[in-house]
Amino acid sequence: MGRKRKEIEPKLGRRAAVVAGPDADELARIALDLFAERHYSTVTIKDIGKAANVNSAMIYYHYRDKLALFNAAIDSATSEAFQHFDDNIHNGKHENAASAINAWFDVHVTLYKRLRNVIKISMDCSGPEFSDARSTIKNFYSHEKKILGDIINDGIDSGIFRKVDVSVVCTMISAFLDGILARSLMLKDFDMLKTVEEFKRTLWLHLGYRTVPVRTSSRSNTTDRKSA
Repeated sequence: MGRKRKEIEPKLGRRAAVVAGPDADELARIALDLFAERHYSTVTIKDIGKAANVNSAMIYYHYRDKLALFNAAIDSATSEAFQHFDDNIHNGKHENAASAINAWFDVHVTLYKRLRNVIKISMDCSGPEFSDARSTIKNFYSHEKKILGDIINDGIDSGIFRKVDVSVVCTMISAFLDGILARSLMLKDFDMLKTVEEFKRTLWLHLGYRTVPVRTSSRSNTTDRKSA
């Protein structure tokens, strides 16, 4: 798929140059990987340009400076997670609240590389210059808590979940997802899918959700008939 061609404004008598290259979002994706691979302070605009196969001027065409690109990298990844969830949650495939929670887990499994990179580079956000990045991350968790809270309350109202402290359960789910993303960075042989499935079993038990209806076994039926 061809990249969009953008026309750069001419400067002092220079002819307009039509160039092909990655757009702003593509640059943010590339930068996210580079910031995660190395510390923010060691990554230069030139490094990002080399990774994106463009010169520095193309990056400055889209972003004011490296910090603006850093902020955009975090915003792009978190926005993609919510967009992916919205695309799935509104497609009519979710029959109940448990299915909707499954969809949020699926988002993290599908986008785990980008989301774990956000966790990694967020460790660089300690200085005052990173206030925008910290705000984006805080908004991500607030939005995630609202999404999960609405789903859990819906499950309680519909009778498939027992009454629980919704805020605590939301934090528990969020912390678990952060944990598996962080562990996947440290342990290359970490089985994320298996761990997610085991956690969901524990979550369903806590919520009082029965994934499989309780049925009388055929052996019990036979015994009952013989007893009769």
